[in-house]
Amino acid sequence: MKEIRKNHTVNLFSQDDTRIEGIVADYEKDRVLIKINNESIESAKKLKELDLIFVNVYTHFGLKNMYSCVISKLDSDNCILIENNPAIPVEQKREFVRVTSDFEFNIKKNNQIYKCVCVNISSGGVAFICKDINLSINEIINITYPKSEFSKDIVCSAKIIKAQDNNYTAKHIEINHHDADKIMKRVFELLTR
Repeated sequence: MKEIRKNHTVNLFSQDDTRIEGIVADYEKDRVLIKINNESIESAKKLKELDLIFVNVYTHFGLKNMYSCVISKLDSDNCILIENNPAIPVEQKREFVRVTSDFEFNIKKNNQIYKCVCVNISSGGVAFICKDINLSINEIINITYPKSEFSKDIVCSAKIIKAQDNNYTAKHIEINHHDADKIMKRVFELLTR
C-alpha cells in the first residue's frame, strides 16, 4: 500500500473476523511492521505465519484496505510483520476531495450578510450550517471565505443543492481557477495534518 506511513492506525482482521488494533511502527515496499495495542495482544498471539488477514489503514487519504499475509508472528516487542500489498481499488464517486473543517465564513443574499460555519469543504463546494437564514434548493448565494483560512478572501457564487433544517450543501458555480486551487491546496494541507 503506497499510502501507508509510520504511526498510521491499523486494524487487522483475522479469518474469524477478530479485530486486532495497532499502529504502523515501520514499513518498506514489501512489508509493514505493526505495533499491537495492549488491548489486542491476546488476539494477536493467535496469528501464525502465513495466516491471511484483511487490513484497514487510516491514511492521510482516508481509510484504505488491503489483503495481506502474516510474515512473522507477534514478537517480544508486541509487533507483527505483514506483507505490504497494494490497496484494494475504490471507485471514486466524488469529483473533488473533501475535508472536514469548522471555520466561519459569510454568505450574502438579498444584500444581507449571514455568518455560517463550515462542516466540510472542497474546491467544488461546501457543506455548512447557517442558523439565521432559510435557504432553498437551487437558490444562488454569494460566499466570502476568509483570508485567515486561505491567505486571501475568496469570493464566489454557489448554488444550494441540499437543504435540511439549518444544514446546507452548496456547489460552487462561479469561482476562478486560482481561488479553486487555493481551496484545494488548503484541503490537502488539512488532510496531511
